[in-house]
Amino acid sequence: MNLKTSLPRGVSEQDVCFSLPFDIEYGGRQVSGHCTADREFIRLYRNDELYEELDISQFTAFEIQQQVGCSMLRAKDREGDWRLICAFSQTHFLRYAELSKILDFYVMTGKLIEASDACEPTCPKCGASLETSSSCPFCSKKSGTVKKLLKRLAPYKKSLAVSLILTAIVYICDIFTPYFQRVIVDEIVTPQTKNWEQFGIISACIISIAVIIAVLNYIVRRINLKVNVRFIKDLRQEVFNKTQELSMKSISRRTPGELIKRVSEDSRTVQRFITDYGKDMIIHSIALVALIVIMFVTNPKLALLVVIPLPFAFLIEQKVSKMLFDRDGRWWRKVCTQSKLLHDILSGIRVVKAYGSEDREIRRYNKSSADVSKYQKDIDCFWYIVSPLMRYVISLGEFAMLYFGGSMVLGEEIGLGELIQFTSYVYMLYGPLQWLVNLPRVLSQAMVAAGKIFEILDETTEITDRENALEPEIKGDIAFDHVFFGYKAYNPVLKDITCQIKAGEMIGIVGHSGVGKSTFINLLMRLYDPTSGKITIDGVDIRDMSHTALHSQVGVVLQETFLFNGSVLENIAYAKPDATFEEIIQAAKIANCHDFIVRLPDGYNTLVGEKGYNLSGGERQRIAIARAILHNPKVIILDEATASLDTQTEKQIQEALGRLTKGRTVIAIAHRLSTLSSADRLIVLDKGKLAEMGTHRELMEKGEGGVYYGLVMAQRQTARLKNKSAG
Repeated sequence: MNLKTSLPRGVSEQDVCFSLPFDIEYGGRQVSGHCTADREFIRLYRNDELYEELDISQFTAFEIQQQVGCSMLRAKDREGDWRLICAFSQTHFLRYAELSKILDFYVMTGKLIEASDACEPTCPKCGASLETSSSCPFCSKKSGTVKKLLKRLAPYKKSLAVSLILTAIVYICDIFTPYFQRVIVDEIVTPQTKNWEQFGIISACIISIAVIIAVLNYIVRRINLKVNVRFIKDLRQEVFNKTQELSMKSISRRTPGELIKRVSEDSRTVQRFITDYGKDMIIHSIALVALIVIMFVTNPKLALLVVIPLPFAFLIEQKVSKMLFDRDGRWWRKVCTQSKLLHDILSGIRVVKAYGSEDREIRRYNKSSADVSKYQKDIDCFWYIVSPLMRYVISLGEFAMLYFGGSMVLGEEIGLGELIQFTSYVYMLYGPLQWLVNLPRVLSQAMVAAGKIFEILDETTEITDRENALEPEIKGDIAFDHVFFGYKAYNPVLKDITCQIKAGEMIGIVGHSGVGKSTFINLLMRLYDPTSGKITIDGVDIRDMSHTALHSQVGVVLQETFLFNGSVLENIAYAKPDATFEEIIQAAKIANCHDFIVRLPDGYNTLVGEKGYNLSGGERQRIAIARAILHNPKVIILDEATASLDTQTEKQIQEALGRLTKGRTVIAIAHRLSTLSSADRLIVLDKGKLAEMGTHRELMEKGEGGVYYGLVMAQRQTARLKNKSAG
């Protein structure tokens, strides 16, 4: 989203940080205006003439007010009065909404976000999102991608070197065969007197060369197979490892289907290009040069006829390669969209069937498949048109060589054997040439796939361990010190949160939906880092702790319980892979799930199914609690852990949670405020700020003016209405 869309006449882009047009003035009249801002002033222009200059320091807040048919940017002055800055039609609403957030953040913190940082980065050439990449995988130079790929061949350089040398020997052996054919024709077949001894020697040489070539090709295939297996394993492992290191912010920008495609399909495409085509490209390039030299040594005139069309063919190939690369980039996006759709449909298959939406999803997937097929057809049709043209241009030299070579034989300028030898070299030359003709298509697919893989591998990991990260034993004293956080820095979700939680306390976090409750615990788990401020545990900044030390001592039980597609035993033991069977059973008993587990068909070895769908919601929740108990954390986070459960199941889970939280620091989020009645203190969030903090009684004593009091009264009113309706 560009926040410098246009400038008043005579104003330089370097003079302003932001510049947006507005088209309505007070009274509703149409106007051609501009609103610009720098670090000190907001300036308003009408018909490119400056008519008002406002000092930003005189304001304490900015906001957008949406009206009927138009919207306004307005600011609050230090006396608390709101004043209109400018008005505009809905066309400009989103840009002014971003600008108001940036200005509001500026007057609150003194930090001004640049226009370029406020925009989602996109490629200036193709418009593709750059996400966190510094370069576009579709438009960046292919040479840079090739260099990165070559670096990844370092662990296999010895095997590849042997393979290259043996393949080169095979080509050298092939080059001798036409020479023997020439000798047979000119010195044995054509003369009246036959030299059978020479014929036997040459035949033995040809057979020996064939055997050598067969043996070397077998060795080369074995080496290539070994390198292929190692390369694809290592590349996929590297991409997968990187996805595990990415921050939640980076992962949230990509769907699981897209990441799966990069790990599996794109890695396979790159592997096939590197280990199959990469070596062949080197060999064919060397063979091409060597054969042209041999042909010029054998017969310069005929060689010149063969090579004249080659520069034109390579020029066509360069143009074709660029056009194919663009088409393959568009096709990749469509395939990626199809993968996302397939993943969503299969992941939500129960919802699809519950709503009887099978036919609708079939139509959606068919449409996506049709889009992929359309782009694939476009690529294939384009290739089938240009590849015969390239082959025809290359073959022009062959036709000329055969015509003039035949004439030279008839004129007795050269012998028939020499022509056969030269023709064999031409056919050998066309092997590398035909391979190079097919290279643009293979190269474009590989470069697109490699670009998307390196987009992951080259991404900077935002959440990392610092050098010499600490690994302290956690007691549970937690402090938030002026913490701000926003997915965009100028649009904070949490604003200036300062609070202290004592070790062993149970703290409840309450507030309306969207006020930042889940963000609060995400920051504590260091899934994100604060935009400003710090979070400490026992006085140590969590950014100074290693991930292992923090996450091994912080446990979490979520409302949306995720179980892996394995056995009950494996899911409980996920928190402690080296746990004994007795420890797992003990954790299950504490979590009130041992009894129902032993009643399952295979007990602890029962498969839970995809995401645990073979179990009820309460059963999944209790297994998650058993997992947290086995983890034995010092700090427990409960995020709506008993929501949407029946009374009996909730009672069992509350008992399990009571055992889990005993003697530990507990931070709990609950929609039903009654479930937090046992909390030592409550943190009340409102509009991203810490509005209130205290015990239930203290907060209720604030009466109607209190945020928590209002929440409780609203829930009680809702409960009365439900009871009345049920009665």
